[in-house]
Amino acid sequence: MTIETRPKGRSHRERGNAGESDPPTTRARILDIALSLMSQRGVDGTSMRDLASAAGLNVASLYHYFPSKRDLLEAVLVERGYLPITAPPGEDGSPATGLTLAEMLADYMRSMFDVEDFVRLMVGEAMRGESTARSVGTDLYSSFQASLEQWVTENRPDLVERDGAAAVARVLSAMVVGVFIGYAAGVMPAEGDDPTALARQWADTAAHILRPPD
Repeated sequence: MTIETRPKGRSHRERGNAGESDPPTTRARILDIALSLMSQRGVDGTSMRDLASAAGLNVASLYHYFPSKRDLLEAVLVERGYLPITAPPGEDGSPATGLTLAEMLADYMRSMFDVEDFVRLMVGEAMRGESTARSVGTDLYSSFQASLEQWVTENRPDLVERDGAAAVARVLSAMVVGVFIGYAAGVMPAEGDDPTALARQWADTAAHILRPPD
């Protein structure tokens, strides 16, 4: 079960002000560099001049592709497959079947680590009040929590009866996001710098605490 913010195998859409005749590799390279720089420095902390320099372009050429940083951020989200928002563990967006609670939570956390630059960017910009990031973050989080609630409803009737699926989903989603933020902030280091191991550790802990009654 994963939050799939970047569908695998999906081709990037080469669209925008530059026109169809422009080399797609240049636009794609700009978007890759923009995502990396913005995830480290934030949108406000990434100047168009810095981005142009990192991409080996002059500023005028960069503005030819993206008239503003807002246009650039939205292009990163759309053309890198982060929008429209989907949350599919399965191909149809429904929770995957046959997974234990630990496996489901570990898959969610691994999917966040797989798109770490994107999540860092969204969290940072949302905390700074950037409207696009907040809108995207709200959609992602709502979809994530709804998917968790659905999984609990279908797979753990004991939790539904005891606490309600919505309450359990709220706690689990907060844990998943908290683990990512703790790792990203460096206060929750992963052994051997392996976030997969960290995801598995926290997923196993949560599953143990919420284990079915004997």
